[in-house]
Formats: sequence, structure tokens, C-alpha cells
Amino acid sequence: MEHYLEIIERSVRKNWEHPALSDYQENTRYTYGELAIEVERIKEWMSRMGINRGDKVAICGKSCANWGISYLSIVTSGCVVVSILPDFTEDNINYLVRHSEAKFLFVGESVNRKTAGTDFGSTIVVNMERWEVVRGTDVTPTPSQEWQGGKDIDWHSGLGLDDIALINYTSGTTDKPKGVMITSRALSSNVIYGLKGQPNGPGDQVLGMLPLAHIFGIMFDFLYQIAGGTHVVYLKKAPTPTLIMKAFHEVRPYMILTVPLLIEKIINSRVLPVMNKPSMKMLWLMPSFRCIIRRKVLGKLMAAFGGRLRVMIIGGAPLNTEVEGCLKKLHFSFTCGYGMTECAPLICYASPETLKAGSVGRAVDGIEIKINSEDPERKPGEILVRGDNVFVGYFANDDATSKAFGKNGWFHTGDMGVMDRYGNLTLKGRCKNMILGSSGQNIYPEEIEAKLLTMPRVQETIVIARDKKIIALVYPDNKGISRDELRMVMGENLAALNESLPKYSQVAKIELMEKEFEKTPKNSIKRFLYK
Repeated sequence: MEHYLEIIERSVRKNWEHPALSDYQENTRYTYGELAIEVERIKEWMSRMGINRGDKVAICGKSCANWGISYLSIVTSGCVVVSILPDFTEDNINYLVRHSEAKFLFVGESVNRKTAGTDFGSTIVVNMERWEVVRGTDVTPTPSQEWQGGKDIDWHSGLGLDDIALINYTSGTTDKPKGVMITSRALSSNVIYGLKGQPNGPGDQVLGMLPLAHIFGIMFDFLYQIAGGTHVVYLKKAPTPTLIMKAFHEVRPYMILTVPLLIEKIINSRVLPVMNKPSMKMLWLMPSFRCIIRRKVLGKLMAAFGGRLRVMIIGGAPLNTEVEGCLKKLHFSFTCGYGMTECAPLICYASPETLKAGSVGRAVDGIEIKINSEDPERKPGEILVRGDNVFVGYFANDDATSKAFGKNGWFHTGDMGVMDRYGNLTLKGRCKNMILGSSGQNIYPEEIEAKLLTMPRVQETIVIARDKKIIALVYPDNKGISRDELRMVMGENLAALNESLPKYSQVAKIELMEKEFEKTPKNSIKRFLYK
């Protein structure tokens, strides 16, 4: 297998004059040549401060061009990247820096302010937005040497394929963060698969919206993109709907990588209200009008995304079935994938043309999938995987590693699913979220939530078990409606919901939440806080 750094090294030489990384609405921007020069400069600086091959170096800051420079400077020095989400508390950041044994810490401006009073011990702390030492050494505060080697860079010899390249701390959706140890082989496998399935290159642009501290962002908003020669424009600011749509219009991305929440909000607010009008439903039944409607609606949707979109890739959670059906009706180019931090991240994927409705695709190259069930096609079981993408364990946590792999060597994902004879995987929910009914039936909250999210005034929801009853917690859209009217709407929603559910999984009541659910940086609700 070719090393991903060798692929990137070749891309840098080939695309020396082309734009590589930049920050949206800011002056920070690098061509591939400037990226190489900056990486070599930072590497030399780290070496002067005593950072050697095999050392662990942490990065904690918002996604930006200099985050990417920091990452490449670390791994091409033969060191291990420790990625820490900037949304963690000051205490958590300090704990994870110490837990990972990081000798050096790159921080963004906001994290630098947040941790100003934190004692990181002997760890050297550098503000990566200014390339300035802020704590921990008396060495020259900024890098001074310029790279004189031109295109003569050697980036892939620092780490072997089976060396640990990255310790990625999970975002804590269901538990406390764990340090996932990922090899260069796992990263290389993902990069190679991405380039094979969705080629990219000079002239293509992508809007980096995902947190780079998360493996989905590291892989597909960074490594895969620069391996092909793409220009990545990092949003950096809080991704409000208004800002995102403005950035789409200006950046004109060839690909959008997102979680279901973004596309579901756009379709639910802009498309479904139009498509669900009685007059529109009637016209849709007439082939001649159907083509006109499809062309107009699809044209507006594509224009909203910048006009150059070739594919939208949705990951992180299953896509709502009504939204998925609407996108298919419009012939919109989208697909869903399935992955997790422990697989760097890909487990399943399918092209838009081959994606089976409701599924998350088939196993990617180098991965085997097994459903731990006596009838994998009909009866859900835990999804087990093994192969090139799979991590080697949790850093300094042997108990968690043993539980993850069990006695058979397969990684236990904690997700439930079924898989048809063609290898198409359909997710059913998390093992930890599954509710056992009074008569022993398995109830998957995610399936109930998917139905609720299509109903009036429901913005966010999670379904939980309490006192042997199933309860739906709902954060509502309460604009322009009284509290009594909102309760009436939710009562109607509850009745309609239960009509669509078998008796054993019906919801006892809907409870309204005053505030949005607390979420991880990738917009997953932290369920464990509400059980």
C-alpha cells in the first residue's frame, strides 16, 4: 500500500503554484509550494525546541489553514499527532494533553485565551495562528529559518505504514473521550479509497466545515483533498445557516461533506413545503409537469450550493427517510456513508448511482463486515468490522481496548444493523440506545426519532426509556405560536406518530425542552446527558 504522505508529497510537487489551504474571509492562504515551505520551517523550529521522532504533539484549535500546516509539520517529523476538540473545557484539554503525554501543543487563538491560566507542566504551548511560543520555553519565540530546498521535500519517510500517526480523542457522544490510536496504514487506506471513488484535482474547491480535530474532518476536509490537489477553504467561524449559504455561493464547492442535520434543515424549510402542496403533488403525477418541477427545484437547490456541486456526502447518522426520498425524486447527487473514529473513518460507502435507499452503502476496500446475528438480513445485530482502516487500540486504556475487540479480533462498533445478500448495510441504532420492550422486543429510538423529525414544529428530538415507558424529548420550533397551540400540535404529532408505530414501541408522551440539546462538535446530541 502506498503511504498517504507519499501521495501528498507528490501532489505538492505537481501543484506547487496552485492554491492549497485558505481561511474564508481572512488573509491566510497558501499555495501548495507555500504550504511545503511553511511545513519545513515549522519542522525545523520544533526540532530546535527539542521535539524528536516518536514524540506526541497535540493540536487544539478551530479548523483553519494553520491547523493543516501544524498536522503536516508533526507527521512529516515522524511525530504522533494528538487531536483535541477545541470545544472541550479548559480542564478537559489539560487532562487530555497530560493523558496523551504530549510534549508540544499547538493552540488556536480562542483556546489560547481559554487556557491562559492552565498549567500544562513541561508541555510547550504555541499559538498556531501567530506561530508564537506562549508558554513553556525560552527558545526564540517565532520560527526564523527559511526553507531553501525548493521542491526537494521528503515527507513519507518519517512514519511507517504500521506506526501510530494519530491519537484522535473522541467527541464523547455516549461516554468520556478516549484516545483512538490510528496508524498510517488506516489513513492511507482511506485516502486511496477516496481518490479512487471520487477523484478531485486542481480547480476544485471545497468548503471545510467539519472540525479538523475529528477524524471525518481530518480525512475528508484535509488529507484526501490535498492528496488530489484541491483548494480547501476553511469556514473557521461558527457555521450559521446564513454564513454557510453565503460561503457556498462564493466558494462554489465541488463536494459538500456534511451531517444529516444541515441538509435536513435545508430540505425541510425550503423544498418539502413546496413539494408537499396538494397542487404540486397533483402536478407531480403528470410526467410532463414532473420534469419541469424537477428541473426548476433542482436548479434552485444546486444554485444555493454554488452551482458546481458534483456530490454531497452525508455521514455521522442515517438520513431522514422523507428527506432522502425527496432528494431521490429530484435526482440530486448525494450519497450516505458510515464510519467512525476507530476506522479512520470509513466503514461503508456507495456512489450516488449505487446507493440502496435507506442503507449506508457497502464495505469499503480493505474492510470486512459481520453482523452478530443469527439472521443478519432480517434480525439486527451488532456490526463487527476488521481490516486496514481499523485502529489498534485506545491509548493507555487496555480495558476499553479489550472490550472493543473482544476475544475474536473483530472490532465491536456498538452499532446495530442488518445487511442484505449484496452487502448493503442498514443501520438500526446504537446498542447502548436500544430499548428492550416489555415483551422482549428490540426498540430502536433512532427509527422513532426519524419519524418525529418530519412532523410540524419538531426541530430536534431524542427518544428515551423512563419508568418502563417510552418518552420523546422534543426541542420545538416555537416561533409565532403560543404555548397552548404548541402543546396542541405536539398532541397531534403524538397521535400521528403512534399510528405509524407497532404497539410495543409507541410513545407515552412528548416532553418539550426549553433549550437545544447539548451536542458534540459534529452536531450529534450527547444522549447520555438526557437518560
